[in-house]
Amino acid sequence: MNSDTPMIIAEDLGKTFVLHNQGGQEISVFEGLDLTVNAGECVVLHGPSGAGKSTLMRALYGNYLVGEGTIRVSHAGAWVDMSRAKPQKILSVRKDTMGYVSQFLRAIPRVAALDIVAEPLIVRGEDETAACERAGELLNRLRVPEKLWSLAPATFSGGEQQRVNIARGFISDYPILLLDEPTASLDAQNRATVTAMIQEATGRGAAIVGIFHDEDVRNQVGTRLFEIKPMEKAA
Repeated sequence: MNSDTPMIIAEDLGKTFVLHNQGGQEISVFEGLDLTVNAGECVVLHGPSGAGKSTLMRALYGNYLVGEGTIRVSHAGAWVDMSRAKPQKILSVRKDTMGYVSQFLRAIPRVAALDIVAEPLIVRGEDETAACERAGELLNRLRVPEKLWSLAPATFSGGEQQRVNIARGFISDYPILLLDEPTASLDAQNRATVTAMIQEATGRGAAIVGIFHDEDVRNQVGTRLFEIKPMEKAA
């Protein structure tokens, strides 16, 4: 895919949270926000805490509704507006087009780490044995001990859970990847591994949007910074 091929086009986005438990007070997170992400780019969302970086990521993934604007994602040869698409269409985008690595693994009770990592490939119809082999390769690369693969990750350390989370996010060659502080709880060796995985993904043409508080990681993987400034607070 050409590096100038748009994969995400977000236009005139506005997001406001309503605090129903505080008398309906409204907090504007961003407004008039435009973002285009091309194939082969890693766009780093940059700005102070509370500026709306994670909110934007969740909006791109369809977890948050925006009040204004559109979020168009290239999916199966057509554009899908994640701000208005029906749930079934959003799930289709997530299955085949858009991967997401959050800060924390949503551990599923009694499901083995290997199965959690392999699931995205199996859902797409790939052979279960091959999917588990690929999952094992990624867990091994991320230094998750093989003795843990058959265990549910609920009791793993934070760093081990995050490596399972990363392996799950990278097991499929998604055209789009959203990465919300994927290296936050990792040691230097595993940060270097994840940095290499991100560079490989952009090298194959993935469009990546990421939040990286580690400056070294940000400098190594980012092809462009996208500044998000906090909204002015009402007096």
